[in-house]
Amino acid sequence: MKTIILGMGNTLFSDDGAGIAVAQRLGELIPQNGDIAVRETSWGGLRLLDLLSGYDRAVIIDAIQTGQKPPGYVHRFSPADFVHSVRMVSFHDLNFAAVLEFARRLGIPMPEEISIYAIEVEETEVMAEQMTPAVCRAVGECALSILAEIEDGGCFNWQLPIGSCQLPIEKLDR
Repeated sequence: MKTIILGMGNTLFSDDGAGIAVAQRLGELIPQNGDIAVRETSWGGLRLLDLLSGYDRAVIIDAIQTGQKPPGYVHRFSPADFVHSVRMVSFHDLNFAAVLEFARRLGIPMPEEISIYAIEVEETEVMAEQMTPAVCRAVGECALSILAEIEDGGCFNWQLPIGSCQLPIEKLDR
């Protein structure tokens, strides 16, 4: 199954870079064999059409600030969760659900399966490249969840330290 893993965010605004950090972590772990592509973007809206088109499955990772959960909590959503939401919205572009509907109406091939992982963040308005500790710890947890989802009985045994953004990663063949 042709899969794209897409980390979204802005690494210059502290926790807003969480999606990018997860994608970078996964890019180090996942063999680049053509079946799985790991990408990063700081753009949303219609620009997602080019990134997602042609894949069977998409896993999207981004930051979210709901105020309902503590920083570092890893949410898992589907596109249906955002149909009537102000989340995943750009003020200058279409929201995610509208992008998918736009693609459908134009006949642009989009992934049939889409999972959205969103890390509850604490700080997104201060310019800083370092994420807050809770969000930094969540990067590993989120990466493990995504690996479990995409593995599909694959051939890897993953060992990923969860405690820090800076810890080394190991990939072991079974």
